[in-house]
Amino acid sequence: MNVAHKTSGTGLSKLLDPHSIVIVGVTPNLFRIGGIPLGSLLAHDFPRDRILLVNPKYPEIQGIPCHPAVDDLPWAADLAVVCVRAEEVVRTLEALDRKGTHAAVVFAAGFGEELTDSAQALQRDLDAFIAKSGMKIAGPNTIGTANVRDRTNASFNTSFAEKLPVGPLALIGQSGNTISMMLVAARDAGLGMSYFVSSGNETAVEFAEYLEHFLADPGTGAVLGYIEQLRDGPRFLRVADRLREADKALFVMKSGDSDKAREATASHTGAMAGNARVYQTAFRQLGVGIGREPTEVLELGLLWSLKRNVRSRRLAIVSLSGAGCAFLSDLYVAHGCEIPTLPEAEQAALRKVIPAYGMVSNPVDLTGNVINDIEHLRTVMNVLTASQAIDTIVIYLMGSVLDMATDILVDIAGRTDKLIVALDAAPDKRNADLRRAGVAVFNDVQRGVTSLARFLDWSERQAGPRWRPARAAAARPAGPARAILENAGGNGYAFLNEAEAKQLVAAAGIPIVAEKVASSAAAAAMAAAGIGFPVAVKVLSRDIAHKTETGGIALNVSDAAEAEAAFTKVTSSAAKARPDARIEGALVQAMVADGVPIILGVTKDPTFGPVMSVGLGGTATELFQDISLRLLPVDRDMAAAMIAELKSVPLLNGFRGAPRADVAALVDAMVKLSDLAMAEQALWAEIEMNPVLVRPEGKGLAVVDALVRLEGKAG
Repeated sequence: MNVAHKTSGTGLSKLLDPHSIVIVGVTPNLFRIGGIPLGSLLAHDFPRDRILLVNPKYPEIQGIPCHPAVDDLPWAADLAVVCVRAEEVVRTLEALDRKGTHAAVVFAAGFGEELTDSAQALQRDLDAFIAKSGMKIAGPNTIGTANVRDRTNASFNTSFAEKLPVGPLALIGQSGNTISMMLVAARDAGLGMSYFVSSGNETAVEFAEYLEHFLADPGTGAVLGYIEQLRDGPRFLRVADRLREADKALFVMKSGDSDKAREATASHTGAMAGNARVYQTAFRQLGVGIGREPTEVLELGLLWSLKRNVRSRRLAIVSLSGAGCAFLSDLYVAHGCEIPTLPEAEQAALRKVIPAYGMVSNPVDLTGNVINDIEHLRTVMNVLTASQAIDTIVIYLMGSVLDMATDILVDIAGRTDKLIVALDAAPDKRNADLRRAGVAVFNDVQRGVTSLARFLDWSERQAGPRWRPARAAAARPAGPARAILENAGGNGYAFLNEAEAKQLVAAAGIPIVAEKVASSAAAAAMAAAGIGFPVAVKVLSRDIAHKTETGGIALNVSDAAEAEAAFTKVTSSAAKARPDARIEGALVQAMVADGVPIILGVTKDPTFGPVMSVGLGGTATELFQDISLRLLPVDRDMAAAMIAELKSVPLLNGFRGAPRADVAALVDAMVKLSDLAMAEQALWAEIEMNPVLVRPEGKGLAVVDALVRLEGKAG
């Protein structure tokens, strides 16, 4: 039989859009794992002549012939659903590959997620098969996949026993149970879906490749995901960027922030959870919406599905209770939303239907009088939907009053592009009417606050400046920075010494303090006199990263005799504390009396690549952990935004009468560091400047200390 295959133009077409299916290890009990996919296919009228079955125990199941082995099949199906034990998986896949089936869903667990010798051996065999065959496999350790639009179920999720609403949401997760919860919640909320993917261990197909398929699918407008670990960070960056360019939304939950969560992640899929802060940073830069738990991700999808024109965090609150107005204002402001004061003309229009004791500036207190004439709510809503001061309207009413107001809200929702959110104090039968009209209804106030706040944050970022992941750049000619790195690397060093590290950042155009290298006590005295007292004298050794702990620093050295003594002291103390260290002399540098200490650096995240950090520096770095992060490249606007995020930013803005710091110089240094890091990415592993003293406005900054670790060298 020659079965035509419909394709959507990606390498996953046969896995996710199959025209025919073979179930290997099928059982006649349609309530068992091996029988649920067949039962679902038949319930959804999938053509029987496109279904093949394999199990030597049965001649037929549900009137469909059952073949003894894969080799006995009359033709090759697009997709295989493999319901056999882990020990039999590779042999089964090999037979399918010979037959001509090159996509499979593998339910069995017991591979890389387990640390036993036998499980690891099975994983190695599976890896070898995939490398040889190129087969596209969902799993192993998955509950399967489904094309909801085509009613093609390759999953043992029992939700597919009934017909689910079809729509633009694709669900994907590295936990079958978690996205199954999202599936049920989406169904109950009436949200239509296009795909359901439990990606499992992602041995052959990882998260970003599924996203590429959803990007190409015209029927998918948003993706809801659960992530434990991304196996191909750069690919994820590229496809998330393309999703945003195509105006397709991506909302995800990332687990693994705590030690216990990381343990659970490793045991679940065999993946390491990664740096939680870097993940959150990457998501925000890419315009990915972030939920804290599965229901919140689903609610982000629900708010997106309403397709309202939301471009800011500005909202109006409407209630018939002054207390409701007050506590909701507290909650929304605490979650980063803005409640702007309405223009006077709008307040005057509201005052026509709201008594003098009711607030009209925002929040808007309808007062209990609205119960006497519910049409007053229409007047209020007409004013607010016409307002340019807000994008979203939050209404908090008791269930019975919301019931009275439903017809008005349904009418208003049909005539505005503003987002309307109803917080129902008591669940009511009319909520379904509101949802159908495009009003978001939350029966739980806290959920209505947190989910809406996250959605508004996402919406505002979507409307703002767009960050693009770096594309492959043309080779640049070698310069002094590259020469410094290559020279140290060629000598087998793991680190630059401090003088070399300063030369590196200076070559990038970042100012450093005046300094000289001294190889003797006399040379230290001469260097100090040339720089001008007072000076600092620091041991110079590429093997000592933290000089204070070895007695390797002398500060406020005020004359030549002190400089000679300081040289002897710092070099001998360091040699005594670290007898294995290579002492290369001392670094004599000017003391800078003014400036706010900042830490500025770049590291390489194992998932996403180069990441910049900036924060309060000096000895306060580890104590306060006041750090802002961005993936590279970083431009001036991003650098300024990073600085503005810091809790310590008042110190730069002239705290308690101190002069304003030269923030423009810090922004310039951040951009230059980004350029350096991107240009020489293959040569460095870590670059850190701490402290960078940001001096008063107009005086620039100076790098006081720097550390550079080389790529591929043991530290």
